[in-house]
Amino acid sequence: MLRILAPSFLAAVGASFVNQIFSAHPFIIWTLSVVYFDHIRKKTDTSVKARSAIFPLFNVIFIDTFANSSDFVLVVPDLIRDLLVSIFLASAIAYLVNLLLPIKLKKIQTPVVTLPVSGAERLKILILVGGGLAFLMLNEVTSATFCLVPVITSVMQPTYGHMKKEVEKRIITQVGGCCSAMFLSILFMGTEINVATFFLVSFGLVFTLMKWCECPDPVERSIHNDAVLGILVPFQLYIGKYGNNFGLDLIALRTVELVLALGVVYCVAIMLGKNQLART
Repeated sequence: MLRILAPSFLAAVGASFVNQIFSAHPFIIWTLSVVYFDHIRKKTDTSVKARSAIFPLFNVIFIDTFANSSDFVLVVPDLIRDLLVSIFLASAIAYLVNLLLPIKLKKIQTPVVTLPVSGAERLKILILVGGGLAFLMLNEVTSATFCLVPVITSVMQPTYGHMKKEVEKRIITQVGGCCSAMFLSILFMGTEINVATFFLVSFGLVFTLMKWCECPDPVERSIHNDAVLGILVPFQLYIGKYGNNFGLDLIALRTVELVLALGVVYCVAIMLGKNQLART
């Protein structure tokens, strides 16, 4: 697991150094980030490599956005430290769980899909992801940073048809997850006052969702896993931390930002798909 997460940490550290060196020149930071995006896309020729590239790309976007925000620029070193601690904790917990509860089921091989690496594909990620990063850096919209994760996964799809299907899936899992998190926020109202009660409620929720994810079909399992993340991420970030508003306004803002980001990608996929059909 350390080997899997190491590229994400190194990407975050590299982005932090770039932001420190060129702190007075955001355009240089953005340009170097875009060059890195292009390098990663050029090396990504299979679906397995695409999955591995998502979090290194996101960490660069995450550090760039927060380092260029007047409200969060001073917390970037803390973010790097927290990321390192999280990697070691996640690896240790995964190792202990695997040691105590070893899984002896046969590993289901996910089919490997070949991804085209052409100038058009590289330009697509530069325009959508690079343009999204530029918007976040210019407007300091740190709350929308996480919206670029489904954008990256959608842009990495092999065809425009797959892009549209990926966006549709993300709308169901991510936007639906935010709506479910808002419902849970209202349902669990008052439980966050007592730590023991909130722990039991949260444990029951996570256990139920993990049980729901048990599915032999890899495609359905990936949808369930993404939906669980769509519920748990806003639940973890916002619920029980902001007094009496229960994070409803922040979850609603996240929902709107996801709809807008995915809507842009969907419209681009439709337009490019029509142009491709017209040429053929």
